[in-house]
Amino acid sequence: MRVLNDYIKATRDGDGDILRRIFHPDAMVAGWFGSDLLMRNPEGFIARAESTDAGPDYQACVACVNVLGDTATAMVTEDGLWEGWSFLNHFHLVRDKTGQWIITAKLFQRD
Repeated sequence: MRVLNDYIKATRDGDGDILRRIFHPDAMVAGWFGSDLLMRNPEGFIARAESTDAGPDYQACVACVNVLGDTATAMVTEDGLWEGWSFLNHFHLVRDKTGQWIITAKLFQRD
């Protein structure tokens, strides 16, 4: 699914323009970051990606995608992000009226 590959590339490259294009502006980004529960719109994540190098060891892969009509769920694993952190991300996506997939929610767990 191209949108997920765009997410990985934009996270690696710190490309906020791509991240803003693939996240719906009302999307929810939520999860545990150490002992802190974060729940916010994508701008916090995008700002971090733009301002912080992903790191030389950053690797990510799309682990699974399930599509049902114009909705989908997906899982993306990330290792070595920013300060060497690993994330397990679950995404909810919808296909918009133009046929493009957009992220409506990202639920993450940091190891």
